[in-house]
Amino acid sequence: MNKNIVLGICAITLSFQVWAQDWSKMSSARDDNIYYQTRSGDKSLMLGCLSGEDNLSFTLIGGDTPLHQSLHHNPSLIVWITLPDGRTGRYAIDTEYMGGMDNALIGRLLLGEEGKQFFAQGAEMEISSPQAGVFFRTGMIGSARAMQDFRTTCRL
Repeated sequence: MNKNIVLGICAITLSFQVWAQDWSKMSSARDDNIYYQTRSGDKSLMLGCLSGEDNLSFTLIGGDTPLHQSLHHNPSLIVWITLPDGRTGRYAIDTEYMGGMDNALIGRLLLGEEGKQFFAQGAEMEISSPQAGVFFRTGMIGSARAMQDFRTTCRL
């Protein structure tokens, strides 16, 4: 087989594996922090931590409709993580609008040991609010690696 064809097939396969991840690692020049990102429509969620922290920073950036408008100015959220067998974990998170911006929320996601296992083994994550219902939904492919990195870097 032609060497260029083999290299092309390998490149396509590798790019598909990266593309197939719901959670992707964000690059950082520092080795004392780690961040992962996922998307849902026009919204982006970033979770990460700094060395020594026992919780995950949560940053949700909205799309065309400002988050404060769609959440009716009440940024209390629920994170739902569903396992492949249908069991679901529920995690409350209080957020605030980032730096006066009406389209970005920041907060802290506190996960106990069960929550960390749900995150690593989950099939789907949803974020909802009492006012807006479910407004963010993503798969969990790549979340096991993300949790492993969070535990290693941040000592979660």
